This record gives sequence, structure tokens and C-alpha cells, in this order.
Amino acid sequence: MKKPKTLAASFLSIWIAGASFAGSPSTVIPAPSPLKKFMPRLHREKLKEAKSKRVDFVMIGDSITHSWSKHPEILNGSNMLNLGFPGDRTQNVLWRIDNGALDGISPKLVTLMIGTNNLHEDKKAYPPDKPEDVFAGIRAIVSEVRTRLPKAKIVVFSIFPRKADPAHDRVKTVNAMLPQLANGKRTYHLDLNGLFLNDEGLQNQSLFDKDLLHLNKQGYLAWSTALKPLLKKHSLE
Repeated sequence: MKKPKTLAASFLSIWIAGASFAGSPSTVIPAPSPLKKFMPRLHREKLKEAKSKRVDFVMIGDSITHSWSKHPEILNGSNMLNLGFPGDRTQNVLWRIDNGALDGISPKLVTLMIGTNNLHEDKKAYPPDKPEDVFAGIRAIVSEVRTRLPKAKIVVFSIFPRKADPAHDRVKTVNAMLPQLANGKRTYHLDLNGLFLNDEGLQNQSLFDKDLLHLNKQGYLAWSTALKPLLKKHSLE
């Protein structure tokens, strides 16, 4: 049996971890979500769910991914593990991965869409991150997924359109960087934003909730038109 760490050893571990990220943006430093409504309860629930069923397909993201849980019938039969957590930023996803989110599973396909919460207008809790730092966080997540799930195909989605404001401009800047993550072998980039734009190239508000950030059911049906061919390709449907 392992001996518990002494207090000094615990502080040493924290110091070593901090030193390894010296000079790095906060977007790549694993940090638990501060949302007490969901954490750590939701994380524990997902760890338990992963152990209790077959997992062929994993979706990683924030509340936009989490809300697939409201429409289970759309992707019925895909053996999906939904790892979308409300409020999550890149650093929160990294923390969840570091704390077992992908342990003990062997999915064929993993999708990732994250970053919109890093790019909000100023909030009391934190200011928006620089687009290049958000991209660094997404790249760090992809690297972790590649390492922990070496047999899985990874699809990185562009961050979905937001209403016209500075946050939307930051999203566009991050999205322009995302194709760099694709290697044509195990990791791919897929821009679905055309599904959510109107004829004038602006956000199609009929597919979004009143906050113009989250999708309504019609928005999830639109998203499914791109997801279902992916699932079929990997024999997940």
C-alpha cells in the first residue's frame, strides 16, 4: 500500500507542477471549474458512467456540448459519453482529463469544441483570454487526448458563431488557427459554422436560444446533419 504523502511532499508536488508551467498562459494550466453547481458532482458522475457502459464515442466541450443531454433521441445508439461541462474553459477540460475523465475507455471517435467561455466579454471572475492563448489551450487538450486515447480519431470543431460583438471577433481569430491541429491521420478539423449562418453570413438566430450562444433543438438537429455521417463512417450509428 502506498504511504500517504506528507504535507511537505504535497507542497513539493504543487511547486514542481507550477514550475513546469512557468511562463505559460492560464489556458494550458489544468484548473478545476469554479462552478459549484456542477463540480465536483458532475465530474464524479461522468467517471462512474464511463465505468458502467460501453463507450465508442466521446464529445468533449462546454455547455453547448453538455446540452446534447437534453436531446438524447437525436444521437440514440451511438454509445456516447458526453463530457461537455457547463462553464468549462480549456484549463478546466485539462483538469478533468488529468483527473480521470478519459481513463479506462477506448472510444473510436472523440470530438472537441471548446474555447467560447475563454473568449467572453469581461466578467467579474476573469477577463477574456487572448486568441493565441485559447488556441494553445485547445492544442494542449488535443495532445492529451492523443496520448491517452492512441487509437481514437479526433475531430476538432470550430467554435460556433456568436452574436456580433468583440467576443465573436475573438472566436473567428481562434477558428482561423484550428486547421493547424489537423494531421490528416488521427486528428481532423471540421468547420460546421456554415450550418449556423444565414444567407448574409451572420448568425442564424433561429437556431439559437435567447442568449444567442446556446443552441435550441433546431440547432442540435442542424449539428446532427454533420455528426451522423461521422458516426456512420466509424460504424457508430
